Amino acid sequence: MSLLEERRHLRDAEATLSALGWQPGLPDFGLDVAGASDLQLAMSGLLPAGHLLGSPVLGTPRGPLGTVRVPVPSAELLTRALEVGRIVLHDDEGTPLAMLQELSVDPIGELAVQGTPCRLRRPEPWSGSVPSVDLDDAMMHGRPVLVMARPALEPELEQLMTWLRASGSPVLLVPDHRAGPRKVPTSVLLQLADRLLREAGAQGSVRTVPIGNHSDRAEELIFDEVVARMEPSRLWRLSDTEPALTANLWANARRTIVEDRADRGLAGVPAPTLALLRTWRPRRATRGLALMFTGLSGSGKSTLARDVGSWLTSRSPRTVTLLDGDRVRKLLSSDLAFDPASRVTNIRRIGYVATEIVRHGGVAICSPIAPFAATRAEVRGMVEEAGDFVLVHVATPLEECERRDRKGLYARARLGAVPEFTGISSPYEVPDDADLVVDTSRTTRESARALVVGHLRRGGWIEER
Repeated sequence: MSLLEERRHLRDAEATLSALGWQPGLPDFGLDVAGASDLQLAMSGLLPAGHLLGSPVLGTPRGPLGTVRVPVPSAELLTRALEVGRIVLHDDEGTPLAMLQELSVDPIGELAVQGTPCRLRRPEPWSGSVPSVDLDDAMMHGRPVLVMARPALEPELEQLMTWLRASGSPVLLVPDHRAGPRKVPTSVLLQLADRLLREAGAQGSVRTVPIGNHSDRAEELIFDEVVARMEPSRLWRLSDTEPALTANLWANARRTIVEDRADRGLAGVPAPTLALLRTWRPRRATRGLALMFTGLSGSGKSTLARDVGSWLTSRSPRTVTLLDGDRVRKLLSSDLAFDPASRVTNIRRIGYVATEIVRHGGVAICSPIAPFAATRAEVRGMVEEAGDFVLVHVATPLEECERRDRKGLYARARLGAVPEFTGISSPYEVPDDADLVVDTSRTTRESARALVVGHLRRGGWIEER
């Protein structure tokens, strides 16, 4: 390549990065999915001033109109951003979304910075080809609007179809969010929206509203603001708090799936809707499951995990994968140490692998120490986007674990030769959200396995062949 060509490529690269808001030395920060969603809403004026991006609760205004608060991962980054006066916000894939300007220290003293966002690029909708609602689009205003935050039920379906047929060209608003145990996925709601329009013979438009991780009440407030800005000619709501639903077994279209009321017969749900929901949340006996055993080293969690795994492999039609703590350390996390940050990263990696197994209907059995409650909760949330999560606390006392110390790890830790050793020089946060507690010092190996299998049977996860 000639010097002239090199200079031309350099100029092109600089122009591209400048258009994206990037400058050498300019601090940047990656938002998670919820934060990127909130940023999009904030720049449309749909969040309170000074909202903390990624927070599930809409708080009271905490700053000038149009400002947002952004959590930053370190005091060093916060100091640097305040010195420069700007920070680039990008999504979890590295795409610059906005430049935060006119920075000031967070007004309530958190590790966060407050400023005014200037849009660099619109984020891609999670739902793919279906665009987000654009409040600047004149075509969105004054049309009939259906807020579709949940599936339609049989008692209201006939009236809804009549409303759609008479509406002419309605706009159907669907929440755009990640799936979870209490969130019907956007993809499912979009299919239901398309089906409603086809069956009603209506020529409508479907748009998504980025919701992120907001609470049910916060979602409703956001939808209220979107609808108010659109000034619809008529409005129909399918939301979770409508009085008409309180007497119905569905009660709340999101929570019901988790509680498995559908498995026991669900009145009021149209058969096509139930069939589509089943593609998202199958019956528990066929739904993906992550079974995590947590406890001190020497507690017996790995042995119990292997015993349960062997039992399931011989009696269940599903694929069973064992993610043993020591083997994961050797094959997946050999680059990590045993300091708190490395422990968190190790458990996140296990959680990611387990989630993908669960997503495809398998059973992932994990047996790491997993000493920190926040990381275990993070893994639970990760897995429950795809299936179910059961946490078993193997609560064998420390004294018994030390007595069983076949590797001499506890003895070395007592002498200071093994730093950051859980239970000795590093804490183990006892779970307060365990689905089952087993103390292997008080039960036989066979009885411990039977306790776990019994829990899975009672929960409906085992359907023996």
